[in-house]
This record gives sequence, structure tokens and C-alpha cells, in this order.
Amino acid sequence: MVDIKTEGNEAVISVINTDRITVSNASELKSSMLDAINEKKLNVIIDLGSIRYIDSTAISVLISGVKASRINGSSFKLRNLQPEVMRLLSLMKIDQIMDIEK
Repeated sequence: MVDIKTEGNEAVISVINTDRITVSNASELKSSMLDAINEKKLNVIIDLGSIRYIDSTAISVLISGVKASRINGSSFKLRNLQPEVMRLLSLMKIDQIMDIEK
């Protein structure tokens, strides 16, 4: 479900082979993301280009990425958000705490 490309001190984590991040598959994203942030001390970009739906578990995973990156002094960004996902993050005002590439 995730593809990781590392270049220098940056990891781009793409969610692939699905259009949803839910309780049933969010753990793989969380594990990869936190490993990149906590263990490898990398700046992380999460590419959500193929994702059209996220649930509360996915939102929790993304928030944990923001928190971990702040603790480790690294950056955390979301990239290629579909309109449905962006609307949800805006509605919940989560877009105000995350760096989102437009």
C-alpha cells in the first residue's frame, strides 16, 4: 500500500493500490511514516494523489506524523490532495496545522 522514495534527507511516501485510507489499512502508512521520521530523521512528504476517502483513523495517522516531525525537528507535508480529502481536512480545520502543497 505504500511506496517510499528517499532522496537526501527527504522521504516521499505514496499511498498506492487503493483510493481509501481507513482503519483497515492505515497501520502500514503509520509505520512507514514514523520510521522515516523517528528512526531515519527524514523530512516526510505524504503523496495522497490516489486517495479519495480518509476516515478518522487516517486523520489520526496524519496528525501523529505532524507531532513526530515537530518533536524531531523535521518537516511534514501532504501532497496531491484530491478535492474530497481537502474538503474534509478544511472542514475539520486540520489544514491549518499541516503543510499542504497545492
